[in-house]
Amino acid sequence: MENWTHDFNIGSMVRTANAFQAKRVHIVGPHKWNRKGALMTELYQHVENHPSITELVECWKLRIAGEIAAAQSQASAIALHMHENAKSGHSTGTNDAASLNEGRATECAPSGNSMDISTACGAENGNKLAYMTQLAAIDQRIAELKAARVIALDIIPGAVPMETYRFPKRCLMLFGAEGPGLSEKALELADDVVYISQFGSVRSINAGAAAAVSMHAWIAQHAAPQS
Repeated sequence: MENWTHDFNIGSMVRTANAFQAKRVHIVGPHKWNRKGALMTELYQHVENHPSITELVECWKLRIAGEIAAAQSQASAIALHMHENAKSGHSTGTNDAASLNEGRATECAPSGNSMDISTACGAENGNKLAYMTQLAAIDQRIAELKAARVIALDIIPGAVPMETYRFPKRCLMLFGAEGPGLSEKALELADDVVYISQFGSVRSINAGAAAAVSMHAWIAQHAAPQS
């Protein structure tokens, strides 16, 4: 949120962010803001301050890039581990086959060896399935991170109605100050601009209410309802 006017809605936005478990709250501009509306949630909600909207967006994109790199590194490590296990399993299988042949040559029953091989194969297949499950989860996470977008919330020409917009799982929502709204720079840096459809004689709601509606729209699409 941009704080160039010491907006009294910021406290309400922090409280809403806590209610909907936003990962971080970013305040652009002066650090001074009215904390009454936050109801002390600012003490345990992660709040970051930024000197400019440009620095905020750059910082956020670098964080996303870092998370993608970390996930890709994790996937590479799992793939390497699978490859090493496969090589080890192939070698073990060769040795087991040799033992079986030796058993037949000495007229020893190979049934015990056969069961050991079967158990080993089952364990290997189980490990492979676990690795594949991990890789699938990492691939999904990488896809979500690559789909991350900066979303400006403002009523301007060309904006998309929130009711038809599909929020990405990872996103940075930009809210403007009460009155002036978002700066031109914020709108320029946004990937998408979304507005809340309104039907009364007054086509605007205050910044705190807009933040609550927007965060809940994300919740409605991505969070499982609690019983």
